[in-house]
Amino acid sequence: MRNLKLQSCKQLEAKVSNIKYLLLDPNANRKECDSVVYVASDSQLFEVKTNIGAIKELAAVPGIVAVEYLALNNEICLATEAGEVLAVSPETGTINESTFCDVGLQNMAWSPDQEVAAFITKTNNLVVMTCTYDVITEHVLKEQCDPDSQFVNVGWGKKETQFHGTEGKTAAKKTSDFKPPKNVELIPQDIEITWRADGSYFAVSFVSLQAGRMFKVFNKEGDLKYISERWNELQSPIAWRPTGTWLAIPQLFPNKTTVALFEKNGLRHREILMPFSLIDQPIRSLHWSNDSDILAVESFETSTKKQHIYLYTISNYHWYLKQVLTFDEADPVSCHCWDQRIGEEKTMHLWLKSGRYFIYRWRFDFDRFERSGIVAVIDGNKLLITDFSTAVVPPPMSSGEIQIETYINACAITKDNRHEMQICIYDANEQLQLFRIKGSGNMLKFDNICTLKRGHIELQKHIAPPIEIGNFFWFDESNLVATVNIAKTSKVLLLSLDMGSKTYNVATSLHLSSNAVSSCMGFATLEQCFVQTINGKINQISLQSDNTLKLDKSYQQMQQSALRLEWHQTQSAQSDSLISLLENQRLYIDGELVSGDVTSFCLAGNYLAYTKLTELKFVLLSTRQHVYSRNMERGGRLVTTIANDARVVLQMPRGNLEVISPRVLSLEIIGQLLDQNRYYEAFNILRKQRINLNIICDHNMVNFVNNVHLFLNQIANPHWLNLFLTDLQNEDFSKTMYHSNYVTAENVYPEGFDIASKVTYLCELLCSYMTGSGDDRFRLPIITAYVKMGKLEEALQLIWEVKKYKNELAKETTEPVDEAAEEALKYLLYLVDVNELYNVALGTYDFGLVLFVAQKSQKDPKEFLPFLNELKKLEVNYRRYKIDEHLKRYEKALENIVKCGREKFTEALDFIKRHDLYKQALKLYQVNGDVISTNQESRNNVLECQQEICLAFADYLRGKNDLESASIMYERGGNIAQALLSAKHVLDWRRVLMLAKKDSQDVATIALSMMPALLEQGKYEVAHQLYKTYGTNFKDALQCLLKGNLFLEAIMEARLNSDENDLLEGLVKPELLMYSRQLRQQFVDDEKQFLEYKQRLNDVRILAQQKRDGIVNGYDQCDIDEADLLSDTTSLRSSRYTGSSQGTGKTFRSSKNRRKHERKLLSLKPGNPFEDIALIDALYNQVVKLANQQQRVRDTCKALLELQMDDVATALQTQFGVLLALLQDSFDAIWTEEMVNAQAMQYKPTPYTDYTKLQNEQRYAVLAPHKRFKPQLNLIDWRCEILACDH
Repeated sequence: MRNLKLQSCKQLEAKVSNIKYLLLDPNANRKECDSVVYVASDSQLFEVKTNIGAIKELAAVPGIVAVEYLALNNEICLATEAGEVLAVSPETGTINESTFCDVGLQNMAWSPDQEVAAFITKTNNLVVMTCTYDVITEHVLKEQCDPDSQFVNVGWGKKETQFHGTEGKTAAKKTSDFKPPKNVELIPQDIEITWRADGSYFAVSFVSLQAGRMFKVFNKEGDLKYISERWNELQSPIAWRPTGTWLAIPQLFPNKTTVALFEKNGLRHREILMPFSLIDQPIRSLHWSNDSDILAVESFETSTKKQHIYLYTISNYHWYLKQVLTFDEADPVSCHCWDQRIGEEKTMHLWLKSGRYFIYRWRFDFDRFERSGIVAVIDGNKLLITDFSTAVVPPPMSSGEIQIETYINACAITKDNRHEMQICIYDANEQLQLFRIKGSGNMLKFDNICTLKRGHIELQKHIAPPIEIGNFFWFDESNLVATVNIAKTSKVLLLSLDMGSKTYNVATSLHLSSNAVSSCMGFATLEQCFVQTINGKINQISLQSDNTLKLDKSYQQMQQSALRLEWHQTQSAQSDSLISLLENQRLYIDGELVSGDVTSFCLAGNYLAYTKLTELKFVLLSTRQHVYSRNMERGGRLVTTIANDARVVLQMPRGNLEVISPRVLSLEIIGQLLDQNRYYEAFNILRKQRINLNIICDHNMVNFVNNVHLFLNQIANPHWLNLFLTDLQNEDFSKTMYHSNYVTAENVYPEGFDIASKVTYLCELLCSYMTGSGDDRFRLPIITAYVKMGKLEEALQLIWEVKKYKNELAKETTEPVDEAAEEALKYLLYLVDVNELYNVALGTYDFGLVLFVAQKSQKDPKEFLPFLNELKKLEVNYRRYKIDEHLKRYEKALENIVKCGREKFTEALDFIKRHDLYKQALKLYQVNGDVISTNQESRNNVLECQQEICLAFADYLRGKNDLESASIMYERGGNIAQALLSAKHVLDWRRVLMLAKKDSQDVATIALSMMPALLEQGKYEVAHQLYKTYGTNFKDALQCLLKGNLFLEAIMEARLNSDENDLLEGLVKPELLMYSRQLRQQFVDDEKQFLEYKQRLNDVRILAQQKRDGIVNGYDQCDIDEADLLSDTTSLRSSRYTGSSQGTGKTFRSSKNRRKHERKLLSLKPGNPFEDIALIDALYNQVVKLANQQQRVRDTCKALLELQMDDVATALQTQFGVLLALLQDSFDAIWTEEMVNAQAMQYKPTPYTDYTKLQNEQRYAVLAPHKRFKPQLNLIDWRCEILACDH
């Protein structure tokens, strides 16, 4: 579907004529290659600097028959008729004779890798030499010309083994129509050589006495491999496609002229039909472009003496004629060749007889109009037009075609003021032909508006060659823009179309200082366009009011030339952007890189679609963010996009088309339809594209809720509504699955709406509208909504009401009644499992409904009839109890059995115990409850039942070890003794005393019996209070406080009791002094231990550093069985831990074993490989333990002050203050900067990762996370300010 467009035609001049050979340096860049070329005539070799016209003669050798530029040696190889092979240096001009053939030479061709050269002598012998001119082999061409005389033939590649398609196997036995030529001498005796691009094979075309024109295929060593099959009227030009697939040779038939394509084995494969006859227009040469995309066919028209160069491309097994260059007799083409440099494969160099030099640069691109689906393909004198908006017509077929008398070289599509598509065709005769597209679909029609000839142009002397104008596009309805390059400069031409005189002229032009390479239309309203020059500068050009072109500014500066430019125009001019795809396959939007390795792009509304090698991607132009990506066949390219159908047309490398509907484009169209409340069209697209239907409401929830009546009116099909309701989920799909289309959108929800209850909200909303309408078509959607909300019983009741209504209607009329209820039930059974629905029906207690469901569900009557018959015999409430118990609706079953009265209480109590329904039972068995009557007898029965439930509940709670709650239940059940015992077990002393008094027991005895347990649990103040209240010895009460080290409370109690003041000196003071001494001794021990741990940690770290530095010799690395305890990255261990002797590879899968192993790792035993980690853990615990002593030290010092022991208090406070300062000053030495950095690092292995260092840093993973950092001490005001400090 791509056309071959002229990117630029550079025109240069040099006063060298009658040139036969044109040489290029394949290693030169574009600027050097365009400015310096080497040309040769029959007797001279020149270096031409085309930019200044300087000519330098390098060699004067008569009888030159072949010339090659040897890039590896930087020399030019000449072959002469006399047999000389000369090497000429382009830099110095020195000439050296490389070899000599005494019989003379008539042709020479070097392999592409320049390792082997093939020579044809005047005796028609083939000589193959190395690059040092050592003979490899010599072959007589006119011998061994019979295909059957080949010395090796195992059947591979023979015609008999080929597949012949529809012709069948008989084609293999079909005899050839070949007739030996009558007079071989009349056939041109030229011998041509062509190499395959990889240099493995070459072919020689020659004339044999038996078969006429034929060719032989040799390998690189000169061994004959294949001989072509015999065909009549083969011509001398031969060209091997660089990819190696075919050899192209012209061939004349009685009724047609072709370029035959032969395979390597010499069998004819297919052909290219030529639009002329070889008799009237013989083919002089064939040249493949270096990328094998284009075949150039040079011919000479004998009647008019004109030369033509036809450019063919292949797609989907069809050969398209894309360009035709025509040259007059006055200045014909002397020679031409394709560029072999990378990136310049579609560049052709031509040298005319007069010395004029042209460089044509082509590129492949699609001719399309925006998103209309119209695509035009050039094929000779036909323009094939396909409208992809209505049908996908595979090439080479099309929706319609325009056929003219001359060859088509370019076309442009636009839309006129009447919104009709208009096509301008630029033909090989430099005429413009205008057509208007009529009709649509598969049958397009075209009206020829007029044909415009070229008018007088003042620059005609510079633009005489064919199709010299490039970058051809519509500017407006009556003007076109094109560019023309002259030497180093270029001109932008505004071509005015004059319908009256039927001519087109240059209305105005703009001179640019560099060659133009690409262009595109800009902002149409401002009449702007963009033209890029070869230096990468993109110029913004506008049409002024005086009808002249003006260079506004340099819009952008790109690194390379652009293959394609396109302007994206929006409603807001500030959002407009220029999109460019450079030759290095990089895609830019206003100079901002979007992606690399891009093969094609196309605008798709608010999105930019582009392809990479195997991906199709979309960029939202407003944010320039990638929003969608999908895989595709390798090498696919974008053909066009269709505006209103969300379709994208892709062409694969072979030429076949694929049409897809990317979700991102479909959602854009769906969003537009939903904004217009066109729910039917949006729903239809969603179904076809299989897009989740939640987007109908999630697109704009407020709008959907407000227009739900429109939605229900437009969606007349109930199955569509069922589909919508079934798809509903408690999720906003505009923020999850389809967030790419709602990047900037923030959905606003209706009042009272919650996304977690979205399904219920919408189902209730739709149900309210559907039930209110009374339309029968909503019956199934209502059922679906009920199912979606989990209201199966309501759905069944709806169906049952319809069934009863239809039954009543059937009684009143003799006409048949529709089975709406049966159909509804059948649909419901499709949504819900039959057993579940049967249980729901049973739960309604309506046996008629149960039988209706059971009959339609195909259940076996033996399964349900006996059960239903048994239920019918029971009392109503008890029947419902049995049904609910069967359905495992235990709470409802309990309600029903409660209604059965006292006689069923025993069964009810067992049911309560079995299903742990104690709380529900207590609510139901209440005296003032709604279920139970309130007469005296009933009240007594209820109280008895309640007490039994409470006792059962208490036993249940005691079994759960909830003795506190069990005590309450025992009390309510009347078992005070058990309630007291339960309260006593949990030391609820207040309740124990209360229950003891209620049970008329001795409260003091009960209280004192709790003393040992209270003291054991550390409840010293409670024990003191009970001793004080119920005991007889104040000393015992005071001892409770002293046991808990509550000295301040003890001092207060002793002083308040005036009769026991002697206890203060005799009991409290000694205990306080002893405790203060113990506390001070503990601090001494803790300080000593802390300093020992700290010093040992320092020693361990020094030793570890010495080992890493290699100071300590002969040490053994630890076994890393501990790797499982480290983070995931610690599996990247040093190679010295991977030996087979490193242990048994324990995994510590069990959590118990893991904790045991962690304790082993954190052992403080010297020599432990993780001793430093264990020391840090111990130090952290020591710091936390000592910091928690602040309140205890404060209370002890206050108690000492109360007893006027200031010296002891001062010593204790001073000692603890020094200890705290020591702890804080040691933090930096313990928790080093290395530990902090190790926690912050993200371990991502690279080829340069030091795994030994990595493992050492990850050792800290053994520590608990909070212990890897300095402790955060919660310091309080623990000091007594009245005490003097010794430091």
